[in-house]
Amino acid sequence: MPTPSTLRFSSIVCGAGLILLACTVQTAFSKLIQTPGSAQTPATNSTPAKQSPNDCPDSDRLQREVARLNSEVQRLRKRVSDLEKDQQVTTIRDQLLKEEKRSEDLQLRLTEIAEKEANLQPSLELVNQQLRPENIERELAAVGSTKPEEAREEVRRRRAAEQQRIQTQLGLLRQDKSRTQSSLSTADMMIQRLKQKLAEAMRP
Repeated sequence: MPTPSTLRFSSIVCGAGLILLACTVQTAFSKLIQTPGSAQTPATNSTPAKQSPNDCPDSDRLQREVARLNSEVQRLRKRVSDLEKDQQVTTIRDQLLKEEKRSEDLQLRLTEIAEKEANLQPSLELVNQQLRPENIERELAAVGSTKPEEAREEVRRRRAAEQQRIQTQLGLLRQDKSRTQSSLSTADMMIQRLKQKLAEAMRP
């Protein structure tokens, strides 16, 4: 028959075992309950880490697209620059052709003035010769007159009027010649300036 001390020892061992078993069950149960929550907590409370461009699946494609667009922009800018340059060259050429045509017209005008002067100058010299008194007398002697003084004065007036008319025409031609020469000089300077501008515009 067990003694009281043996029973007390057995009770202590059984109590300890029960306590240990209870602790083990509680721990296991706690883990069973906390495991789903612990798995959800990081997803709910934690902040997602930032992804670098290299982590994005479309990063390479986007970078290639940006590079393509930049290349297209540069190509379009080059095209616009070339068009503007071509337009500038065309404008300068048109101005140059216009000035060259103007220069040709002015040179032709100078030629016409020179021809008119060449035609008038002998006429003026002839009238100057006819205005000499001895030539007037010779002319009147050939035709005869009952009033030589009046006839002489009439011839002198006609010759003087002709002389004045020719001199006026020559004066106007000289003025026109001076203006034309000035315009031609301006046109020639403009032509040289436009040729220089054209060479600069066509330079690569």
